[in-house]
Amino acid sequence: MSMNRTSVLGGVAAVVTAFAAGMVVAGEQKKADSPALTAAKELVVASGSARAFDAVMPTMMAQFEPLFLKLAPGHEKEVKEVLSQLMTEFSARKGEILDVIAGIYAEKLTEVDLKELAKFFSDGAGKRFIEKQPEIVKESMLAGQKWGESIGRELEGKVREELKKRGIKI
Repeated sequence: MSMNRTSVLGGVAAVVTAFAAGMVVAGEQKKADSPALTAAKELVVASGSARAFDAVMPTMMAQFEPLFLKLAPGHEKEVKEVLSQLMTEFSARKGEILDVIAGIYAEKLTEVDLKELAKFFSDGAGKRFIEKQPEIVKESMLAGQKWGESIGRELEGKVREELKKRGIKI
């Protein structure tokens, strides 16, 4: 299957649009007062939300690389160098989305709530929860997949059984 320039650029545009759309929607939130915004930024960091964006640029670059390699065959080294350079440059802009998210937190929660939550996630059970959260999410997703597969097989069997009762052979 060949990939033409238009479809490659369309793929790149789709990736960029998906990320940009989230920022535009988030950017439309009301501006919060400074103390609440400061507390919200502390919460974003303490809760581990900031770490969630560490994978954004590597993920985008991983999607861009095959697209640009097809656009510039024979220039693998140059494409990889450019992507590496730009990943570093654009990764440094993570603070932009974190500011937007902090603004959303500051709009939805009081300064006192934000400070209490940041304190909770910075110490004791909250800190341990944040540390274990990646493992919890991973294992929960696997459990959910297994459960879904099991339910799916059971549902399929029940549908077949009921259709058979009605004289429908599958």
